[in-house]
Amino acid sequence: MRMMRGLVLGSVASLLLNAPVWTQTGEAQNSLGIDHRYTNSDAQSLIGLPLGSHKTTVEKNGSLRWSQWSLKRKPLDVPIGFSSQMDGALAIEPFVEGDSAPTPMKPGAQTLYRERYPFVVSKFAATEVRLEELAFAVDPEQDVAELPTATSGTRGCDVVRLVFTNDGAAPQKMLLKLSGRERNLPAHVVADVLMTGAGEDVALVSDAAGAKITAEDSGLTLALRATLAPKESKTIWLRLPYEWPATRNSELSTLGGEARLAKAVAQWDGIWARGALVHYPEQMLNDFFDASIAYVLILTEYDAKGDLWALDGPDVYRQYWGRGEYFQARAMEVAGYLQPARESVEHAFHIMNDDGEWDGPPTSGWPAWDNIGGNAGAVWDYYLYTRDKAWLAQAYPFLLRSSEWVRDHREETTYENVAGVPVGARPIRRMLTGSKCRPEPEPPLAAGEKTYWYGLLPWSYGDSGLPEGHSYSHNFLAAYGVHVSAEAARVLGKTDDAAWLNKEYAQYSAAIRDSVERSVKLEKAGAPYLPAQPTRPDAAYSQTFLAIWPTGLYSADDPLVTGLLTRMEGEESQGLPTNVAWAGPAGVWPGESMNMSEAYLLRDDAKKNAAMLLAALNHSYTTDVFKEEILTDVTKDRACDTPHSKRENMQGTGDMPEAWGNANAVDLLRDMLVQERTEAPVTRESKTTLHLLAGLPAEWIAKVGEIASVERTPTTLGTVVSVKLTRTSETAMRLEFDPGTRGVETFVHVPLAEGSKVVEAKIDGSVLPASEITVSPSGQQAIVAAGEVGHRVTFDFTVGAAR
Repeated sequence: MRMMRGLVLGSVASLLLNAPVWTQTGEAQNSLGIDHRYTNSDAQSLIGLPLGSHKTTVEKNGSLRWSQWSLKRKPLDVPIGFSSQMDGALAIEPFVEGDSAPTPMKPGAQTLYRERYPFVVSKFAATEVRLEELAFAVDPEQDVAELPTATSGTRGCDVVRLVFTNDGAAPQKMLLKLSGRERNLPAHVVADVLMTGAGEDVALVSDAAGAKITAEDSGLTLALRATLAPKESKTIWLRLPYEWPATRNSELSTLGGEARLAKAVAQWDGIWARGALVHYPEQMLNDFFDASIAYVLILTEYDAKGDLWALDGPDVYRQYWGRGEYFQARAMEVAGYLQPARESVEHAFHIMNDDGEWDGPPTSGWPAWDNIGGNAGAVWDYYLYTRDKAWLAQAYPFLLRSSEWVRDHREETTYENVAGVPVGARPIRRMLTGSKCRPEPEPPLAAGEKTYWYGLLPWSYGDSGLPEGHSYSHNFLAAYGVHVSAEAARVLGKTDDAAWLNKEYAQYSAAIRDSVERSVKLEKAGAPYLPAQPTRPDAAYSQTFLAIWPTGLYSADDPLVTGLLTRMEGEESQGLPTNVAWAGPAGVWPGESMNMSEAYLLRDDAKKNAAMLLAALNHSYTTDVFKEEILTDVTKDRACDTPHSKRENMQGTGDMPEAWGNANAVDLLRDMLVQERTEAPVTRESKTTLHLLAGLPAEWIAKVGEIASVERTPTTLGTVVSVKLTRTSETAMRLEFDPGTRGVETFVHVPLAEGSKVVEAKIDGSVLPASEITVSPSGQQAIVAAGEVGHRVTFDFTVGAAR
């Protein structure tokens, strides 16, 4: 068996790993060419509290929008996108006044505060006046040494700092217009406050910097006017309390604007300091890691019962998907935030049906069997990271019931479209709404021939651009749920359960492989590849990669996986694969590409993985957030007939920020330095080992003194590890490795420049035998088998020319 690794897509030629990007002034921005060149044209950003109930989107023009429909207020039986009703807003409109009509200040670049804090900086300019707007969320009462709880944030608020600067030699007049709404009620000016007629705050001017405040537009606009002397700056501060009655404004914190900003900074500093610390030589990657885990935490939320949900977006996707929960919970776990990961996993216990069906709420797209495996996999992962057997015992009944449901309902497909089944016994096609995608083909069958989906789970919602029907991805994850249930039974000593669960997994995975083998024969072009759906193998394939990671049903080196990667690389656009979801060949899915790229890691192809990562980051917005899909060529077919067909090139679809994108960025950036690999195809005997530096290209650590490291990252081997690689000279590297409290079988992937090899490898001064050093098939790494490492060690590697 080969070791199971991860996934990626893209050609190395699409992005030069070392080509710097140059500004108009000729200054290099960064060494990897990350410049957000392919961001979607309809981008938006997000501010909010970690684990908080208020999500505020920041528009490209600096205005703020939000929805009252938090989880604490939104009913479960509402349509998807219910929280995209932005019934709260604050329009921020800056002008420069002259002799004629006011000149609107033109919005410009947006960035994160200090490059990584999840606060949005928006810049404006007109004539010789510039404006910098800073929007952030803060809870003045939060203990920065602790994570928030279900009762935190009741006096939280958004804060906006507006700094007007006159760069000219003559005085300039500035004008700021504010208008808004809350719960769709217009805000009225009352002194220095915008509030609704129902008495709820929208915004308070906490510091006008001497500007004159007037009410305009029949009292619906709060205007601030001031004269800026030459080279003078004025700073205006606004507060937007969350759902707060104006009659209680005296109870709000009296902290000033700078103190609130310091409090918000301190909270994120404290959160990051308690988690895993990732360091690459390129600082932009470190900032992206920190910002991404911040967004994952902001995109969690407590409901009215005190359950913590891992959300997939702030408005359209303010909902729960079990398959997404797996990767978001994993991002929190590998980043060292086990408590919110556990809480989000435990939320899934409360959405299981009484018969064991473990699907999400209907608004998530029902039925979707991949949620079963996502929920089960998240439970198993939390146990692996913590080795908390008592917790696993509490979670086990949910694993068992879900596997029983899978076992029972696989029977449905043995009667679907089968002649002679009595009318009353024929399975129906469960669906909350009508089909949303193209129909699933039904090729003619010979007499007695089984259907292509025989023994799989029944007809279901497709999602991700797949026709409604029998998606392989749903079955990959559902089978994985049975496998991890068997593993849990083994750990807990439930031998009878383990026996039937292992048998069910063997039969189910065999049914999947039989179906795949038949599906491959329907493929029409190129080398055989892992198909997306039994009778439409060429359907959108992003979720097909679940067969490789995390499920391990197929090895990353399987010929069908090689065929899929080859096909994918031939269909790239802007360095990313197309035909991966709803947009079909017309678009890309940047966030999911990083998940698919884990396959390249498992194949020891660090360069292709790096190219995929950089292409994905270049499709993010300048505030390090992702849109779901981005259309790149609207002349091509869509996977489904949806509103996507009516959009233009570089417009996006879905929500933004998409939580999957930032979660996958956290997972991939960590896995490139520390990665667990399990032998695949996965069986009861499969062994998991630890692989260090598997995704680090030699070009990224070529200069003397450069460091790549990760500190305190939990692993599924039940230990917390730290790794630090230093380029000590042109021909030498030193690796310091702390395996934590358990011995782990370890492999070190030493990055090799073209034409080089490891001449000597030492561990704590002792030379390792040459027989323990191999070269990856790509030639990009020397793989050092270090054996079981049970204490802190130091490796020294000497690199020379290959002969």
